[in-house]
This record gives sequence, C-alpha cells and structure tokens, in this order.
Amino acid sequence: AHGPPRSGAASPLPRSGTASPLPGAAANGVVSLSAAAAAASDSAARGAALPLLPRTEELRWGGADPPPNRTVGSYASREEYIRTHFSLLREDFVRPLRDAIGTVRRGEAPPREVRLHKGVRIEGTHIGEPGGVLHRLVLPTAGAAEESGLINGSLVALSSDGWESCRCAVVAKREAARQRNDGSLFVAFQRDGAGADANSLGAAVEDAAYACELAVASNAVYEMLEPGAYWGAYRPVLAALQAAAADTSGLPLESVLLRAEACDAPPDFVSRGARNFDVRPIFNETPQEEGMLVDVCCPWERASGGGELAGTSLDEFQLRATKALLSHRFGLVQGPPGTGKTFVGLMVVRTLLRNAALWSEEAAEARRAALAAAEAAPAGDEAAAAKA
Repeated sequence: AHGPPRSGAASPLPRSGTASPLPGAAANGVVSLSAAAAAASDSAARGAALPLLPRTEELRWGGADPPPNRTVGSYASREEYIRTHFSLLREDFVRPLRDAIGTVRRGEAPPREVRLHKGVRIEGTHIGEPGGVLHRLVLPTAGAAEESGLINGSLVALSSDGWESCRCAVVAKREAARQRNDGSLFVAFQRDGAGADANSLGAAVEDAAYACELAVASNAVYEMLEPGAYWGAYRPVLAALQAAAADTSGLPLESVLLRAEACDAPPDFVSRGARNFDVRPIFNETPQEEGMLVDVCCPWERASGGGELAGTSLDEFQLRATKALLSHRFGLVQGPPGTGKTFVGLMVVRTLLRNAALWSEEAAEARRAALAAAEAAPAGDEAAAAKA
C-alpha cells in the first residue's frame, strides 16, 4: 500500500535506493566455488530462519513485533523486503491464535470465532498421503468435528498441560474421517517451528522421531483450539516467501517492489514499439466486427483517426484504471467492494489475450497465455474464464 494512484495511473512511489550485491559476487563477475558454496549455505540459512509455524514460546509468551511495511523510501535489500512481508503475514495468523490461547489460560471464554474442544485423545497412527505419519484424534462427541467446520489444511493447537505448552497439527483426510462417523479427526502433527517441510502432511524424515515422542503422550487428554483463520490460505504464500528468501536469483518486479523504480514506465513489450492495441473487449457496447486500434500510451483515439472512442460499459473511473493497467509496467487499482475491480481486471486480461501477438514469444496462438493471480477464488475463476 503506497497511497492512492494518480488519476488511475500507477502509484507514485519513491525512487531512491540501490540494489544489494549478490552473495559471493566478485568485481570482475567471477564467483569462486568456495564463495558460491558459502552463498548457497547463506541462502539456505535465510530460508530456514523463517519458520512457517509458530513456536511454542511464541504462542505462550509472544514474540517481537514484525517490522512495519515501508510506505516511504526503499527497502535496503531483497532479504529485508521478504522478511518484512513474511513476518507481517505470519503474524496476521499467529496473533489471534496467541490471543485465544492467552484467553483460555486465564480461564476466560475464547473469542466467538475460535472453537475450544475438551477431552480430545490421540487414538492411533495412520499412513499419510503421500507417506509420513498421521494421527487419529477422537473428539468427545461424534458430531463435534462436523460442527466445527474443520477442513483439509486447517490448523489446530493442542495442549495437555493447561496451555503451558502446545502442539500444532494440520488437518488431513477429512472425508475419510467423516465416513467413520465416530468423532475422528486425522491430523499431521508439526514439529515446533517447522519450516518448509510444514507443507507436507507428515512427510518429513524427522517426523518419525517426533511420532515416537507423540506415542509417549498418546494417553494424555488434550484441549484443542481451532483458530478462526484458515491456515491453508496462509501456508502456500508463506512457503513461497520462504523459498524466495533462499533463492539468490532475484524477485519478480524487484526494481518496483524494493525501490519503486520505473513504475510509470510502459511494459517492456510496449517500449519495444507494440503500442497499438485492439481494444474491442473494453468497448464492448460497439460493433465487434472491425478492429479498434489505439495507441495505449496516448489519449485513446482511433489510430486511423475518427476521434475519441465510445461505447463501453465501464464508467469513467473504471476506464481510467483500465488505461493505466495497459500502459504501465506496474499498476494499483483500489476501491471498496462492488466498484468493479474484478471487472476491470477481466477487461484487461481479455484485451491482453486479444493482442497476445504483441507480447507473446509463442508463434502458435494456442500457446499464448497470461498469468492472472487473485486472492479470492471468484476473481480467479473470472480471470481464468476470460477470452479475447
């Protein structure tokens, strides 16, 4: 979030800062084997230093506040940028869970969005998919798991000592548990502060030793907290940031994200001269038989003459945003629900697909594709269904 865009254009971001050198880089561009090995070791250490799951002491006592997002100035390095956004996103999930645990420890009722199950037992182990160890939990009543709304990928926290310590587990094989109809819940317990291997449901080698530890505690009676937030939505994004921390090849759009450089510049394919776009998908209330070519970097008039274009279902602000997204390397469109952000994105995707020959290196039209990512499933579905 860098402030509102100017008249629908890319956001006015600051332009200071310098790139940080890659580990092991020499002045003449030569990297020694020992330096390269050290760089690989450093990158692995950076990734390992960012655990996906919270540690027990974090949930018990809390941790350091995450660094704030920079809204002014530049990030000093790629590592600082990744760590900042990883920490903020992770804390967004961990803090409500930590607060709920603190509430239960004080003997108070947990928040409404958090469910507390008492009398939970570990009844056995099963083979996970793809491999690894899953544990079968049994809740005190057969319908408790169904009422909770737990699904695959949900995170639960369990404690047998009044929340002086706790264990985290990820729900798996939910349909198989439902068919048992006996209050069962299959979970993959995660080691304290698990990192990238938390993506696998019990498939890490170290989980064998952890399973032995859990076997000793299988006779205990647990309390189980079900957080209000869905861990399955946080996990892939955190894992991607964790992988990026260990990758020295650079971030996509690094100059924009770290230093806010060239935000107002046109996309590379436009800079190379591909400026005349067929914008029929945007002007969807006009006859679609003939092409409507416009120079996307200039006021939108027909390239062949004839004045300004008309005949679109977009309002003034939506059209302004559409122009900005097509003519800038980086764009930010903001607005409350119902203002047409997804629809604007859909118009942009359709226009890019209509003009794929200008930016795609694939000669075959069937292989030309654009990547569209969305936080919400409906928006992603609309983008995926877009056609020129």
